[in-house]
Amino acid sequence: MEQEQPREVSGRPGGKPPPDRTPPPAEAWTALSHLLTGILLFGAIGWGVDELFDLRGFTVAGLLVGAAASMYLIYVRYVKS
Repeated sequence: MEQEQPREVSGRPGGKPPPDRTPPPAEAWTALSHLLTGILLFGAIGWGVDELFDLRGFTVAGLLVGAAASMYLIYVRYVKS
């Protein structure tokens, strides 16, 4: 019995189609929403801590931590995968 050989697609061995390098626009909007949500959420938490304990600086720290966490999430989800 003869084994079926994979067909070539677009000159690529193994029958694999060429990789699509351009992500769909929906992924760009999702990445932007992750970024904005992280900044707003952590900024709001920092603002709440500032108001609750009558401190200063947690709003800025929250904004920076939110931006960093969001960028890490975007990197792991879209770039690293």
